Amino acid sequence: MAGRCLMVGMTPEADVDEIAELVRRHHLAGAFMLGSWTSTSAIKEAASSLHRAARAAGATRALVAADQEGGLVHNLRSEAFTEVPSAERLGRGDPATCRRLSATTGSQMARAGLNMVLAPVADVVDPDLGADNAPIGALHRGYGTDPQLVSRFVTAAVQGFTGSGVATSIKHFPGLGAVGTNTDLGSATDRTTAASSPGLASFRAGISAGSQTVMVSSAVYSRIDPASPAVFSSKVVTDLLRGRMGFSGVVVSDDLGAAKAVAETPARRRATRFLQAGGDLVLCADPSLVATMASGLVDAASDSSFATTLAASAGRVDKLVARVGG
Repeated sequence: MAGRCLMVGMTPEADVDEIAELVRRHHLAGAFMLGSWTSTSAIKEAASSLHRAARAAGATRALVAADQEGGLVHNLRSEAFTEVPSAERLGRGDPATCRRLSATTGSQMARAGLNMVLAPVADVVDPDLGADNAPIGALHRGYGTDPQLVSRFVTAAVQGFTGSGVATSIKHFPGLGAVGTNTDLGSATDRTTAASSPGLASFRAGISAGSQTVMVSSAVYSRIDPASPAVFSSKVVTDLLRGRMGFSGVVVSDDLGAAKAVAETPARRRATRFLQAGGDLVLCADPSLVATMASGLVDAASDSSFATTLAASAGRVDKLVARVGG
């Protein structure tokens, strides 16, 4: 069950057999592709290896994911994948175009053996920050600064991808549009977002549209829980996302492997703290930390209360796996 709550990162330079062996040995839910994958055959071979490893571990298939947002953020760059404009550019147009392009991308991912996209971005960029918002605005990843407009495009993207059989992960709850620092590179604090903020509308829209997963950010939200990053906060995950917003699907972490925002938390504790907060599926970009995180979960499960939590999270992940292709 511990492994079912973990996904490992895989770059084009990684040894596919080694990553597949991690999936098999630790019963991982699957892997997510990092970096720039320019070879269609390499993408397909990696996905096939991951599915075989998952089946060898007793699962029906692996979750195989990629960041395929469009613009500057897309891992799959071979000739088999349509180049999609940035969310910022799409947000100036018609949501129907966004839905069509998402459906096209989803179909291309499915044909290559992938079944999960780490998108769309639901973050609403603070207009006063603009490009000074390092994780979203500076990279043109947001659909806009108006929550209602962003909601329409998030809905369109979710419908396009899920209609192609690819699970979506709306991100980065409760929003990275009001921070200055990219959490991959350092700690970030949002001092404006509250549990009742208008910017949460786009996450509600994505949930209503049928997104199977929601990704939680690793920023601190001082008006919700000043004591913990969102990924480790029950006030954010359990009280707000699951409670007030009624999300019952799989809650995914932002990277807990290489991200600097969580570096002060020992690797052995990161996955456990995420599940204790109400999360389900940990993304770990650093393969060398997978065994440590899995072991931490197993040790924590000696407590019967956490064992129940772990079983519930693994069960939600297994239901997701059963619903996707691969």
